This record gives sequence, C-alpha cells and structure tokens, in this order.
Amino acid sequence: MKPKTVATLILVGAGGTALIAATGVWALSGGLYGCTRADEELAPILASLSILDAHPSRTQPRDERYSGCDEDDGFAYAGQYYRLTTSRADVLAFYRKAAAEDGWRLRSADSSPSPAPGSLAVDTSTLCFEKPVAGTTAHLAVWFPGDLGDDAGDFGLEATVSRDGAAWC
Repeated sequence: MKPKTVATLILVGAGGTALIAATGVWALSGGLYGCTRADEELAPILASLSILDAHPSRTQPRDERYSGCDEDDGFAYAGQYYRLTTSRADVLAFYRKAAAEDGWRLRSADSSPSPAPGSLAVDTSTLCFEKPVAGTTAHLAVWFPGDLGDDAGDFGLEATVSRDGAAWC
C-alpha cells in the first residue's frame, strides 16, 4: 500500500473512532433518554419560584414542595399541593391575577380538563401559563386532582421546564 493511502485510512479510522466515542459520551450523559445534567440543574431553580408560594388566603399548603426531573420525558419539575378550602372559581381567579403579576403569560385555559373515559390524560391543567426562566420557557399549571378521580379537596401548582423544549403544562 502507498503511504498516502495508509495515512488516509488511519485518519478516517481515527475520525470514526472519535465520532463513536463522542456519541457514547452524549448517550451516557442523557442524550438518548431521560434528563440531561442541564435539565436536572433546572429543578432547584423551579422549586425556588415565588409563584409556588402564592395561594389564596383561605387555602393551606399540603405536604412539602416537591421537585426533580422526569426521566421518561426529560424535563425538570417543581410543585406544591394545597388544601382546597375555597371555591374552584376563587382559586382560578387568584392565579390568573397572581401569575400575571409575577410575569407569567396565560397560554391556555380549560374549564374541564378531565380526560374522556378510557382515554389517556395528556393535559389536565385548568390554567397553563408560560414565562422565561433560566434562558428557556417554563410552564406553570394550575390543576385539580379531582379532575382525574383523585382527592377532590386539593389543587396543585406545577412548574416544568427543559432545555430542549420538551416541557409542557
């Protein structure tokens, strides 16, 4: 073989090996599935959002605030449940105002987000807001577990965000 041909084969082989190694590093860091490190770093940012502390005066926080990263869908989340001690309409009116004052923009409103019998629940938020957080778009959902057949005496707030835009209400 000519030296030029050998040199070309070595360069192509080295380039291919580097590409395979880079792909392996990307896959192991969450590139193929689950949360990336960048998404995981967003969870504490969401957990510190002041809107999660806002609630109508006659409601009370229930349990501790939760946060983490959804490995199935690859987005960060944080939320808080509240005991429903006022009307649903009062809760919705409160968050329309509080979210707007905190810079959130109403994206959608659905007065009855319950899934049809036998169907998959995709979006159960009654109100969905969005706002820039940490250089990407965060989503804030106001939802009622009773819409899914769970405890009708609670409501929840949940913020979600991802670096690749996979988050939603």
